[in-house]
Amino acid sequence: MNFFTGISFKRSLTTIFLLILLFTIPLSSQTIGEKIFLTTCRACHTIGQGRLVGPDLANVHKRLQEGWIIKFIKSSQTMVKSGDPDAVKIFNEFNKIIMPDQSLTDPQIISVINYIKEKSPKEATTKEVKAPKFTLKNSLGFNLDEAGRDEYKLGQQYFTGEKRFANDGPSCLSCHNVVNDNVASGGLLAKDLTNAYSRLNAAGIDAIISNPPFPVMKTAFDNKQLTKNERYYLLAFLKQVDYDSIYQHPVNYSKRFIYSGIVGVILLFGVFGLVWFRRKKGTVKKDIFKRQLKSK
Repeated sequence: MNFFTGISFKRSLTTIFLLILLFTIPLSSQTIGEKIFLTTCRACHTIGQGRLVGPDLANVHKRLQEGWIIKFIKSSQTMVKSGDPDAVKIFNEFNKIIMPDQSLTDPQIISVINYIKEKSPKEATTKEVKAPKFTLKNSLGFNLDEAGRDEYKLGQQYFTGEKRFANDGPSCLSCHNVVNDNVASGGLLAKDLTNAYSRLNAAGIDAIISNPPFPVMKTAFDNKQLTKNERYYLLAFLKQVDYDSIYQHPVNYSKRFIYSGIVGVILLFGVFGLVWFRRKKGTVKKDIFKRQLKSK
């Protein structure tokens, strides 16, 4: 009796273990997809909440084939340059903003697609969903429409690095440039942000700086997230820069560099010419030459 009871108990344990394993596998897959979406995709995309920097991904699996989505995520620009009509259409529709290539495996991308399926509305609709109004307030309770000169100036200090971020993130100017008479020319590693506010809108910029999707930016701000206040002041600055851009005078630094180099070379040759001219005129010290003559 005890023998059969033991077998029955072991079978029950085995059954329970198999059931746990059966339900854990799809759940872990969904968790992987959710994690990748939240850390990589959410900065530019929503699921059923309207367009952000990129398109709303609700029911994207019903509009595009899985293989196409995998290739596009891995390298969107490769598809754009190849002339793929859907890729070109998306690229043009969203202000030609380049989607960064993602070093994800096919199973990882499929897990993201499965997560999007799970979160998408059950019935696909062609009606465009409007994203909720973006609201971001600083610690004083002011929204972006109420930002004034002081907020703009503080944002400029954060952008240029004159004021350090609380978590020691790098200054924006080290990689980005804006055309503004009050700001020195910035780095060329990343996009010019002069008109970023009108191209990406406040929600798009905030999503990117809150959770960077670009590899270099993501690495630079790893564990150095911006605070709510810092994001607010940067947005206030970029909004003002965008508005003032038509009044600014872009400086062609490449031409200035070339002209400065030419002037510098001419000045150097002039200095060298004077030195060598004097040396040629007095090749031997006259006092030594006179002493040699007297000794003879």
